[in-house]
Amino acid sequence: MSDLSLEFKSKLQKLFIEKRFSTLEFELECLGNIENLPSNIKYLYAISKSLNPRSKKSDFELAVNLIIDIYLKNKKNLEPLYNLIVVSLRAEKYKKTIEILNEALKDNPKDEKIIGGLAKFNYVLANMDESYKFYRLLFETNPEQILSRQTFLTLHNYHSNTSQKEYLLECEKYCKIIEKDINIEFDYKKNNSHKIKISFFSNDLRKHSVSYFLKSLLKNLDKNQFEITAFSNLDILHNDDTTLELKKAFDYWYDVNNYKDLDLINFIRKKNIDIIIDLNGYTLGNRLNIFANRVAPIQMLWLGYCNSTGLKNMDFLISDKNCIKKNEEHLYTEKIIYLKNIWNTMYLPENLPDIEGLPYNTDKVFTFGSFNNFQKISSKTILIWSKILNNTNSRILLKNSIMDNEEINLNLKEKFLKNKVREDKVCILNFKKNNSDHLSLYNQIDLALDTFPYNGVTTTFESLLMGVPVLSLKGFNFNSRCGESINRNLDLENFIAENEEDYYLKALNNYNNKKHLSDLRKTLRKKVMLSPLLNDKEFNKTFSENLKTIWKDYLASKSN
Repeated sequence: MSDLSLEFKSKLQKLFIEKRFSTLEFELECLGNIENLPSNIKYLYAISKSLNPRSKKSDFELAVNLIIDIYLKNKKNLEPLYNLIVVSLRAEKYKKTIEILNEALKDNPKDEKIIGGLAKFNYVLANMDESYKFYRLLFETNPEQILSRQTFLTLHNYHSNTSQKEYLLECEKYCKIIEKDINIEFDYKKNNSHKIKISFFSNDLRKHSVSYFLKSLLKNLDKNQFEITAFSNLDILHNDDTTLELKKAFDYWYDVNNYKDLDLINFIRKKNIDIIIDLNGYTLGNRLNIFANRVAPIQMLWLGYCNSTGLKNMDFLISDKNCIKKNEEHLYTEKIIYLKNIWNTMYLPENLPDIEGLPYNTDKVFTFGSFNNFQKISSKTILIWSKILNNTNSRILLKNSIMDNEEINLNLKEKFLKNKVREDKVCILNFKKNNSDHLSLYNQIDLALDTFPYNGVTTTFESLLMGVPVLSLKGFNFNSRCGESINRNLDLENFIAENEEDYYLKALNNYNNKKHLSDLRKTLRKKVMLSPLLNDKEFNKTFSENLKTIWKDYLASKSN
C-alpha cells in the first residue's frame, strides 16, 4: 500500500486542488483500510474530510482520529496539530485535543496557534478561568494579535474575577488597534421626511434571544414617526421562520453578510440612516469595524450585549437605573440612556404552556434549576451551587441553551464532583428545539438559580413566566445586574442576594419555607404579565421618546 504510483499521487493532488473532495475520498477508500495508507496520503484524506462541505459530524470525528495518529508519530511536525485544532472544533471533540495541546505547549511555549487553541477549547468547554489564562498568555506573547481579542473581551463577562475597570482597559487596547485607520467623515444628507430613519444591525435576526425582545419593540413602534430598516448580518442560509416574521415588521431589510467592511460602510452610509442601533456588541457575527468608522450620525448599542464596546464612535448604550449607577458612568465609553423601568421587554411567547400542579410536594426531591448556557456557570457559581446541594435534600436541573454535547455535559458534572456533590444530584436535560417543550421543563423546577457574574436574561424572563422565581446575586456592572433589575421590576427584593453568602442563605431559606415559595409561585405568572417585563406599550413609549429627544438634540447641535 505504501508503493502508490506517482501518477496516482498526482491525481490525488489534482483532485484536492480542484476541491473535488468526495471523489478524492472515494479513490482512497477503494484502496481498502485508510489506516494502512502512508501517513502523507492518510493526512490528505483527513484534510479532505475536514474541508468537504458534504462531511457529517462522523466524518470530522474520523478526521480527528487520523490526524491525532499522524501527529503522535512525529510531534516535531506541527502542521497536523494546527489542523487538529480546526477539525476538532468541527467534530465537537475537545478533551483529547486539549491534552495533546497541553503537552505540545511544553515544547512550544510561545506558539500562538497552540495557545490560541487551548483558549478556544477551554472556552467551548466552559472552563472560563482556564480560557482567560490562555488568552492572557496569547496577548503577552503577541500584543498586536487581534483575531482573538473580541472573544477575550466577551470572556471578561463570564470570568469571576474581572472588574469593569479591567474590562474597559482591554476594550481600549482593542479599539486602538481597529481605530487606527478609521474614516469618520462621510456625506450625511439629512432626509426631508418628517420620519426619523432608524435601523437595527444584527447577526441574530432568527430564532434567538435577541429576536424575542426585538419583536416586542417592533410590534409597537409608530411607523408614522419612524422609518425602520434592518441590516441583517446573518447568512441567508440560516434564515428561519422567525426571520420571515421579523421581515414583515421592517420598512426595509438588507442582507449584508457577504459585504466586506469597506463596501458595507459605504452601503449603509448611502442609506442616510439617522440612528443605527447595534444589537451585537462583541458577540459572534458582529461587525464593529463599521461602527468604528461611523455609518450614521447617531450610533447606539442595545439588547444583544450588556456592556461597553470602548468604541469612540459608539455614542450611546441603552440601560436602566438598576443596571448602571450614575457614579459608574465613567466605566462606559458610551453615554448611558436610562430607560424608565427596565432596559428591555420580552414578547409574550406563543403557545405558553400551563403551569402544572403545585410547584413542590413532599413526594419529590426539591429541585433547583438553571437553563443558562454553561459558559455562564462560573467557578464561583459552581462553588455556591455545590454548597447549596451538599446541605439540602435536593437536585439541580441544568440545560445548555446553546448546544447539546456529551463532552461539555460531562465536563460540567466533573466540576460538581470535585466539590463532593453526588453525581445523581446534577441532572442535565436534553436540548429542546421546540420552544413550548423547552418552557414546559420549568414545571420541574421549584427555584431557579441565576448565574454570576454573567446573569441570565431570556432564561430569567422565561422562568418567571412559568411561575418559577429566580434567585440572583447583586453585581458590579450592567452585565452582572440584569437579574437584579428584573427582580426589582417585580418587587422581588427577597430574591436579590447581597453577596455569595447571602445567596446561599436565601437558597436555603426558600428550601426550608416551601409553603411560602409555593404561595408565591401560584401568583407569579400574573404578576409578571402585569409588570414592566411584558408591558411593551409603556416600554415602546419610553424607547421612542428617548430616540426623538436624542435626534432633536443632535439637530439642534448641528444648527448652532
